[in-house]
Amino acid sequence: MMKKSIFALLLAAALASAFMPSCTKQEVKPGGDQQDTTERDTSEIKDPVDSNYIAPGDTVRQKPMVMWIDASANFDRMKDKKSINATLDKAVKYGFNGIVIDVKPCEGTVLYDSEFLDPYKLSIEERGFDYLEYMIQAAKQRNLRVEISTTIMTMGNVVSRKGPLFTDPEIAEAECIEYTPTGLHKISENPNAFGAVNPCHPNTMKYIKKMIKEIFTNPKYECVDAYVLDYCRYMNFNSDFSDYSREKFEEYIGESVPNWPEDIYTFNSDSFSSYWDDFTPGKYYNLWIEWRAQVIHDVIAEIRTTLKEIRPDVDLEVWAASWGPLPATGQNWASPKYKAVNLNWWATENYYKTGYADLLDTFQLGAYLNKVNGMDPETIEYALYKCNNMLMGDCNYWGTFSVASREFDSEAAAYLCLTKSPGCMVFDLVHISTCGHWNKLKAGVDRAWEKLGVNSPLKSKTLNEE
Repeated sequence: MMKKSIFALLLAAALASAFMPSCTKQEVKPGGDQQDTTERDTSEIKDPVDSNYIAPGDTVRQKPMVMWIDASANFDRMKDKKSINATLDKAVKYGFNGIVIDVKPCEGTVLYDSEFLDPYKLSIEERGFDYLEYMIQAAKQRNLRVEISTTIMTMGNVVSRKGPLFTDPEIAEAECIEYTPTGLHKISENPNAFGAVNPCHPNTMKYIKKMIKEIFTNPKYECVDAYVLDYCRYMNFNSDFSDYSREKFEEYIGESVPNWPEDIYTFNSDSFSSYWDDFTPGKYYNLWIEWRAQVIHDVIAEIRTTLKEIRPDVDLEVWAASWGPLPATGQNWASPKYKAVNLNWWATENYYKTGYADLLDTFQLGAYLNKVNGMDPETIEYALYKCNNMLMGDCNYWGTFSVASREFDSEAAAYLCLTKSPGCMVFDLVHISTCGHWNKLKAGVDRAWEKLGVNSPLKSKTLNEE
């Protein structure tokens, strides 16, 4: 058994090495062939794409200032190569040094070269080029950090009936079951919901791993810097209540739940719109909250293992709302060392162990709030303070905000996130353009770089040299 384990580790290391991207330049120490490394200073061979690392003699580098490009909202804006180039030129001009390319919107179709997922609106043949491949190339020509994002648990559009939830029998087996005042219903019967799947169902993880392997073994996408998980959670407070979830929950607590789902909680009203606040916790409610958080923790752990075995150089990131922890969606993005989370009335004594910060390279803190400064719990500044305390140094983090309102002070938000956190993400391109935030964001970025003394660009992967 010991020999088999050693062999497995060696094989995994060899496979990981085989998939290392050739687009990452190797820094060679002057004056030697580097065969003897026993006396070398390991600080000189740190990951060259680590934006927090300053090499000896280097200047102060920019932090990530990243723009999210939603797949569906910006589809027409990024319809051809000319418009892509114009958009990325504008992003650079107005202070961005990175982008998040959303390649799998909530309906479960994709904007990359896939053999098992349907294309979103246009196939590569119809568009005339591979959207993701060209976006990467165009971004790297402008020295931009490139992150790609996929939704994780959303697999279909309930209204249009598009997506794998409606076309793939294996995914259909994992369909989320919602608990409402009128009983248990498939999520596909709810026209106001995304077509989501059950996070603990084995078909769900099988699908996710297949998607990750397809993307990150494709040499066309080898210059990606990070992978961002979006909607890596339960959809709502009232999901998933399938028979499979009941079985796995009973295994977790070591006993049967005689009254399902009433032993989890009961509604005090027949009004579906009020169930968030108007319910009575049952005997197993707190354990249910713990178990769901453990499910999401384990999903992220398996995603990390899958990604790092293929591409150890790619950062794993999660976007989640800043008003955490999030018992309604099963997201405990805090450090598993952060025990103060147990002060919440719904938390068990072991809830803190479900924290997943130590599984991430970067956490994107979704501080989509209207106010920027101050220590009011409704401000971005307070969200950053709280996040720093909850992560306890387990991973990097960025402040992120939405500019969906014309009145939002995006200059102050960009300045705050860049000076008070290790990076910044702005959601989204469509809002920046339609709500008039280009100049305001640029002003905030310029002020931040002046305050920080930045005079060197962000390090990121580069295209292959011909």
